[in-house]
Amino acid sequence: MKPQNLIYTFVSYASHYDTPWGHGTAVEGVERTARLAHAHGIPVTWIVNRGSIPVLGEQIRQWHEAYGDDIILQCPFFMEDMGMSKDALKARLEADWNLVKEAFPWATTKIAGRGKIYNEVIEVLEELDFQGMWGYCWEQVWWDGITHKGIPWGSWYVDSHRYKIPHAGKGKVVACEWTARDLHLSYHTGSPVIYSTDPNDVLRAGLCTGDEITYWQMLFDEYLANTDHNEQVFFLQQQEAHEMEFSDRFQVFPASHVEACEGMLDRFFAYVAQCGVTLTTLPKALASYHESNSITAPSYMLTKDKPIRPEVNDYTMTLGGVAAGPWPDTFFYYDNQCQMVFVKGECKPRLVRNYVGQWDMQDEFEEKIPPLFITTYEKTSERIELVYEIGNWKPMPFGLTYWDDELSDYEIESCSRDVELKVIKDELVFLRFNLTGEKRTIRLVLRKKL
Repeated sequence: MKPQNLIYTFVSYASHYDTPWGHGTAVEGVERTARLAHAHGIPVTWIVNRGSIPVLGEQIRQWHEAYGDDIILQCPFFMEDMGMSKDALKARLEADWNLVKEAFPWATTKIAGRGKIYNEVIEVLEELDFQGMWGYCWEQVWWDGITHKGIPWGSWYVDSHRYKIPHAGKGKVVACEWTARDLHLSYHTGSPVIYSTDPNDVLRAGLCTGDEITYWQMLFDEYLANTDHNEQVFFLQQQEAHEMEFSDRFQVFPASHVEACEGMLDRFFAYVAQCGVTLTTLPKALASYHESNSITAPSYMLTKDKPIRPEVNDYTMTLGGVAAGPWPDTFFYYDNQCQMVFVKGECKPRLVRNYVGQWDMQDEFEEKIPPLFITTYEKTSERIELVYEIGNWKPMPFGLTYWDDELSDYEIESCSRDVELKVIKDELVFLRFNLTGEKRTIRLVLRKKL
């Protein structure tokens, strides 16, 4: 493993609210969250707005000096707050960022945050030189009014005219997820909200308790294991400060839930801090992404089942219950053209999302999978040869996998041209190429290591 390649960031909503479920700024929750993170050397990225800046400004400035804390700006709702007016949104964001500059002059990487995202929002961010948009939710449908199914996970350059799709080149704005998800169990169960790093969600689902965070530790270990074949693996975790408070102003969850989440975060922060990963803020992580990547960086994630299941209760039954598994090892991949999912033992993908030429942001970009034939498969103690054949099929990004429990004994000798190869954890060979509309034959040869 390469633990330094895992980029851990912790984000906390710390905004002013005037809603049926809370009023004001959750100062008590902010202070509780800061105390937990700072005790383990973890800097916090605070999501602020014009109402919370004057309340929290002095504390955040002190925490910036002492612990490296940073801020991002809450974006107004484009539809509910701005009446779907780009001009109004631009004027508000410009005015609010001026408040940020005045209160936090060191905040030079401009990031906005909100889960309800539209093309117009990304367009305005580009016009105002913002470098990031926090709030994307991989595989999510309906929950919190957010449907993002079809997008990549992690961090990627977003196309301002197609807010759910990676930019073909180096975009101006990096999309980042709300909170990291369990790719394996989110995909196989269709329950991304439950299988996540959100404290309240895993608490209500019975996956973790205030004293028991084995599920989170296993999930973190899985992301950590994937640093072997990724230059950067992003693990972003978020918790709302108003959900860390039980007071006259905020009672989103019972006091017992606040206490349990405090215990969970305390234990998880301690676990993360001893793993040797890169602990940083979201602005620094995104500044590094812009520096390091000329296009969206491909992501390669090999995932496995976890022997922990949610409870059957009113929360997990909200969307019709949660499938129980068990589920096979699964490989997830995306780049700026596509997203693919492969199940262990199968050569062709179970899922292909094609981002090329898409324009309908209500779509999930899923393609039909072409028939695949393996006309040659020979394995000896000295070599492995495979010949894959795909008939005439529409032009689209595509890929194949070869799974083998003995891959550690072999290395790649040759492969057909125009195919990118990557060996993942000595468990599979991933072949990435594009279909052109013509028949395609691919020959892969591996030989015994000397």
